[in-house]
Amino acid sequence: MFFVSEEFLRKYEQGEDFVQTIDEAVKPGEGLFDQPYQSKLDRNTQQRAQEGEEQ
Repeated sequence: MFFVSEEFLRKYEQGEDFVQTIDEAVKPGEGLFDQPYQSKLDRNTQQRAQEGEEQ
């Protein structure tokens, strides 16, 4: 189950054009999960390594 705003529902029911968050987050032709998965631990480790190189 998911929830939508009243504005979204109204526009959808009336057939109006509207922008969805996914349209802004994913470029046309790309998939939401096309990038390789990176865990938070891996991301933080990589970020800390890059910060160490900058100093």
